[in-house]
Amino acid sequence: VVVFPSNVELAWALGLADRVAAIGGRVRWPEDAQHKPSIGGTLGYSPEAVAAHRPDLIVVTPSHHSALGLVDAFERVGVPVLVLAHPDLPSVLRNIDLLGRATGANAQASALRDAMQQRLQAVAQRVAAQPPRTVYLETGAAARGAYQTKGQGLYANDALTWAGGRNVFADLAGSQQVSAEAIFARDPEVIISLQQVPKSPALIAARPGWHSLRAVKAGRVVVLPRGHKLIPGPRQIEAVEAYARALHPEVFA
Repeated sequence: VVVFPSNVELAWALGLADRVAAIGGRVRWPEDAQHKPSIGGTLGYSPEAVAAHRPDLIVVTPSHHSALGLVDAFERVGVPVLVLAHPDLPSVLRNIDLLGRATGANAQASALRDAMQQRLQAVAQRVAAQPPRTVYLETGAAARGAYQTKGQGLYANDALTWAGGRNVFADLAGSQQVSAEAIFARDPEVIISLQQVPKSPALIAARPGWHSLRAVKAGRVVVLPRGHKLIPGPRQIEAVEAYARALHPEVFA
């Protein structure tokens, strides 16, 4: 039984789909994972629903505190629970090995991790000669001028660094709400906005006062599909590649 979208994506990437009896959380990808039975989600997880599938292993993450309630319940009856934390990009890579060892998929885990590291190195080499560009990563925007971003200690911050960027809010920790004034003060060279349904970058440039930002003046406002970019699974490598193209389009032309 696998709980949380990133863990589900990891299980599928390791070829474990047929062995997954049920999933938990708001899983949108892979598509065939959505046909698996659900043991709960945002409102909590049912130990009874998990037990009905008689799992040999339960995979959870600390990000879902309600899912951690499954740990004690199942360890008492001898069912191992693997807790995968993913605060940063190195942790995402480590989780590949951990789940591989726990499921006997060591060879698949090694191949997946090596492939990801090769793609990371390819991006790093591509942007190595370019000075890092300061970047504001927008993960949400409210109507009243409150904006969501990511700071240090998160995979998204690591992904920006690998992509040749320097997060202007790297001095903050975790997920943060920031004001337009804070963004103006840091004046990023690039703005990357993650949106569920991507809209024109011109809408960002048209916000009151935003025309004065270096990113807007230089035409470096990029809107990307939110999708997997905020899911700390194997597809984080695709996020790094997308950020690199947004930050340094000249080396990908």
